Amino acid sequence: MARPAVEGRILMLNEKNEHDRDKGQRLLKSHWLSDYALDIYKTMKESELRRRPLNFWSTQLDHRPKLIQLCQLVTRTYKLSRCALHLSIYYLDRFMDSYTIRADKLQLAALTCMKLASQIENMDAFVPRYSQMNRFTKDCYTPFEYKAVERKVLTFFKFELIRPTTASFVEMLACRFLAQDDYAAYNKKLDDSPELEDTYPRFNSFEKMLAALAQLLLRMTDYTLNVHRFSNAPPSLLAAACIAAVRQVSGVPKVWTPYLTELTSYTQHMVEPYVDIIILYHYYQTAADVDVQKQSENTWHSPDSGFEEQLSAPQVEVVSVEVETFNIITVQLQKPCKQPPALKRSHLIICEDPESKRLKTDNDPQT
Repeated sequence: MARPAVEGRILMLNEKNEHDRDKGQRLLKSHWLSDYALDIYKTMKESELRRRPLNFWSTQLDHRPKLIQLCQLVTRTYKLSRCALHLSIYYLDRFMDSYTIRADKLQLAALTCMKLASQIENMDAFVPRYSQMNRFTKDCYTPFEYKAVERKVLTFFKFELIRPTTASFVEMLACRFLAQDDYAAYNKKLDDSPELEDTYPRFNSFEKMLAALAQLLLRMTDYTLNVHRFSNAPPSLLAAACIAAVRQVSGVPKVWTPYLTELTSYTQHMVEPYVDIIILYHYYQTAADVDVQKQSENTWHSPDSGFEEQLSAPQVEVVSVEVETFNIITVQLQKPCKQPPALKRSHLIICEDPESKRLKTDNDPQT
C-alpha cells in the first residue's frame, strides 16, 4: 500500500454553505492524511473480523426498512455522523437476530441502538438524550424502558461496542480512491467521444471531480444498509465495492486499478458480485428520488460529509385510533427466568430463554 499523503487531494466544498464548509473537514481530517494511517487501517481490518455474524433468524425483517428510516431521521435531525448511523444498524440487526421483540417495542430498541452508537462514533460533544429521541415516537416510552433495553443491549454485546462499519472504511478512503491518472483518462475519454458529454459532466479540475464522486460514494455507502444480504460481508469489502460502483457509474475509464488493489487489498474479481447489486439499487433509488422531488423539495445536510443531499421530508398521515397502552415493563437481566405466570395485558415481560435465546412476551390468558 502506498504511503498516504495529501498530494493536493482535497475536497472543494460549496463556499456558499458555511455548514458544509465546516462539517466537510471531517473527510479532510481523515486518518489517511496522517503518518500512522497504515496502522489504523490494519487495526480496523483486524477489528472487523470480530464482528458478530448474522444468522438471519429474525422473523421481523419486514419492520427493518421502517426502523432504518427512523434511525436516518434521528441522524439528520441531531446532525449525527454517518458512522453512528451504520453502527446503530449493526447493533439492531444482531439484537433482532437473537431476540423476538414485540412489535410496539421495536422503535424502542432502534432508538436505544442509535443512542449507544452516537456515544461511540459521534465526534461532537452533543449526543441526544432519550427524552429528545422519544419525541419521534410521541413520548411513547418511559425512561425506565430505555434504560432497561440499554442494559439488555450492552450485556448482549458484552460491552464490545467498538466495531468498524462500511462508513468507517469509506471515510478512510474517500480522499484516496481517485488518482490524477483517472482524471486525465476521464478527460481524454470525453475528448475522444464528445457525445458522452450529455451523459457525463466535464470537471474543470481534479479536486472538483473528486468532490463530486466522493458525494456519490457517501450516498452509495448508505445504500448498503438497505441490502440485508450484505450484513455478513466485511465492511472493508463493501467499501471497496462502493468505490468500484461509483467509478463505473461516473464513467471513469478503469473501474479498478492496481492502485486500488494496493489501497484496499481487494481485487476486482472480489468486489464484482457486490458492485452489480449496488449499481442496480442506485438506479432504482435515483428514479425514486426524482419522483419524490417532484412532490416535495427539501434539502437535508449530511453533517459528517459536508455534502448536501436531496431527501424528501417523511410523509406522515395522522390517524386517530384507540390503542392499548403498555406502561409497565419488567426485564430479567441477571438470569433466565422460568415459565412466567399469566399477567395482565398492561404488563410486558422480557426474559431470556436459555434454549432459544429469544425475547418472550406474555400472551392473553386462554379461557
